[in-house]
Amino acid sequence: MDRPQGYSLLGYGSMIEDHPRMNAYVAALRDAIRPGSVVLDIGAGTGIFSLLSVQFGAAQVHAVEPNDAVRVARAIAGANGYADRITFHQTISTEISLPVPADVIISDLRGVLPLLEHHIPSIVDARQRHLADGGRLIPQCDTIWAALVDSPESYQQYERPWVSNDLGLDMRAGHPLVVNTWRKVDLTAERLIVPPQRWATLDYRTVDRPHVDAKMTWTAERPGTAHGVLVWFDTQLLDGIGFSNAPGEPKLIYGQAFFPLQQPVDLAVGEQVAVRLAANLVACEYVWRWETEVFSPPESSAARRSPSERRLRFQQSTFLGNALGVEKLRRSEAGYVPRLSAGGQTDRYLLSLIDGQLSLGEIARQAAEKFPKQFPRWQDALTRAAELADRFGH
Repeated sequence: MDRPQGYSLLGYGSMIEDHPRMNAYVAALRDAIRPGSVVLDIGAGTGIFSLLSVQFGAAQVHAVEPNDAVRVARAIAGANGYADRITFHQTISTEISLPVPADVIISDLRGVLPLLEHHIPSIVDARQRHLADGGRLIPQCDTIWAALVDSPESYQQYERPWVSNDLGLDMRAGHPLVVNTWRKVDLTAERLIVPPQRWATLDYRTVDRPHVDAKMTWTAERPGTAHGVLVWFDTQLLDGIGFSNAPGEPKLIYGQAFFPLQQPVDLAVGEQVAVRLAANLVACEYVWRWETEVFSPPESSAARRSPSERRLRFQQSTFLGNALGVEKLRRSEAGYVPRLSAGGQTDRYLLSLIDGQLSLGEIARQAAEKFPKQFPRWQDALTRAAELADRFGH
């Protein structure tokens, strides 16, 4: 999908009010659009980039947004006198065709990090099918950075109430799960205990794979406690235009991603930490894996120098943070034989009736008669029929 469908209008408003982000996008649009340009706005939300595109001279804008916020976008376009130049598509970009290629494709399909759902496959498809020769992508590229951080307050949620709590309960069974999940934070540059390293560069003009896997190695130059790996990105919207959500930069709506270590690690000067961070798109979400090794500094003397000794190793993954992960994996094997649940059977029946011939009321009546246990009231069947019709009908 182009954008998570859980965004609320308040969320869209917060994105518009994120001034460093918006100012950069405004500058990029102003630079890219020429009188008569055709623009494709992917993940348009309430249409702010589409409106600005028209304001800067675009002749035609295609605004693509699966969320119902597109209805508000249409109203806003009409209120500003732009309705005749913006075509709204309430779907995802991979399911549309444009009458002519776009001179500019603009998007912000990121979450805390650029690796979010089908962001990269959507951009690859749009670049290949919708971008005119010589057309411009906004953004052009994102560079993702990482560093070890000393942040006990960020780690606290991974320890309490799981390792210790005030209730006298043993809740340690939850700890192996929570330390395999990452969270959004906003940290300052003072929390970094090693210099940042570039983990990946996503050049949207050439990228063709959604997966990233790379290893980073740091040597501690001062003592400190590593609680996790902090990850953020810099973006280049166009040459010379961009922004960063790095710690120490003006706060942005994205925040940063905090990947906890399995346990806090006290580091001495000269100790080496190697982190292999990998993100793999599976179905519609990313599975993250971070493998950490800590090496003691080698002993040295005039006579000999001993090799570094590994003293700690952690293997963590968001897959392990899912209590149902193993069972879900089993159900996705090629040899697994699935069976429809009671809810699946009722949905299958309802979908069979959504054939362009029957009203929702009649569909609900028939479903309630056939499945009285699932639909004790006609209204229950009507509600479910309407949900399925909205999702799969037209």
